Amino acid sequence: MRLTLVVLFSGCLLPEHTFAQPSSKTNIPTAPDDVIFHRDIHYREGHDRWMLNVIEPRKNSEQPRPAIVLIHGGGWTGGDHYRFSKMGFLLARKGYVVITPTYRMIKDAAFPACLHDVKNSIRWVRANAKKYNINPERIGAYGNSAGGTLALTAAITTKEDGLEGDGPYQDYSSALQAVICSGAVGNMRHPNHSKRAAFVYRNLAKGRNRNLSDAATDKVMRQASPSSYIRKNVPPIVLVHGAMDTVVFIDSTDEFVKAMKTAGADITYLRFDDGTHGVMGQKRSKTYRAMFKLFEHHLQAD
Repeated sequence: MRLTLVVLFSGCLLPEHTFAQPSSKTNIPTAPDDVIFHRDIHYREGHDRWMLNVIEPRKNSEQPRPAIVLIHGGGWTGGDHYRFSKMGFLLARKGYVVITPTYRMIKDAAFPACLHDVKNSIRWVRANAKKYNINPERIGAYGNSAGGTLALTAAITTKEDGLEGDGPYQDYSSALQAVICSGAVGNMRHPNHSKRAAFVYRNLAKGRNRNLSDAATDKVMRQASPSSYIRKNVPPIVLVHGAMDTVVFIDSTDEFVKAMKTAGADITYLRFDDGTHGVMGQKRSKTYRAMFKLFEHHLQAD
């Protein structure tokens, strides 16, 4: 039998129905001297969530650099484009241009608005590749929790799936060349989820329309689930998950990985029996090594 734990942050008890985390923008980190931190850039006008930061190495490069998009978590109820700043500094010091976008929350709009925004931000990267000396053919992504689910879904869906949205830069691709995710949801309709997780997934499908029928809600949850897009021809994927995760149960991830491997996809599964929802940091010596290896192999210039 699974036990659902209530998460504590800074001494405050969070409601069971949220994955909310403290806002990171209230504590903006100072960038190291060897990187440049471009802040609060609009990748689309008209909404305060259509923002991103760019972190680039200060040292000039004659060759365009690979880019990495870091997609924050927060249960589609919190987080912003400052959440992964420190990871961004680390990757920029390794020669990458790092983009940290934010996206619309449940209170703003139902799915697929959040995925539309993530794909829009990736297209923005390609549209601004020359400005930031980015190689548009070498863009990777990392995401955790809600952000991991979005990074994974962005990676395995194509334009034919109809999830690009109505944002700008439609002439540019939202494709990714490598992705690593931690604590991602494989299937929002899986029968084994915690009550609070199931509550969040249904809210993500409903958005402001609380009167959406069960059938319509189920249809959106299916559309929001990576398991709906099982296919062989996807970029290299590394999935990280902990079997002790009480926020996102591992079962649907196990099944997603099995289905992707059966389809012939290039997917690596780092499954930690003692890992929790914070497994990426908890097992940092292994997970960060896998992340660096993935990006170096598939994004760095030959």
